[in-house]
Amino acid sequence: MIDKVAGEPSGTLKGKDAAGSYWAKALQLVIPDLHFELVTTLAGVNSISLYYMSVRGPSAEVFHFNQDGKVTKA
Repeated sequence: MIDKVAGEPSGTLKGKDAAGSYWAKALQLVIPDLHFELVTTLAGVNSISLYYMSVRGPSAEVFHFNQDGKVTKA
């Protein structure tokens, strides 16, 4: 969805401002009835994967953490 909503063909957002702008626009224009139903959470060594149902069907997101517990890649 990043390429469609933010016009970013790489599909990657960098920085809090870019992420905030993306979500504000996505929620307003594309998915006004957004909701999530968590199916399961999978834990890795330095990551977690969230598998959930959204308004568009099954989805998954992976979050990678650094040694300080902060997300470095999603």
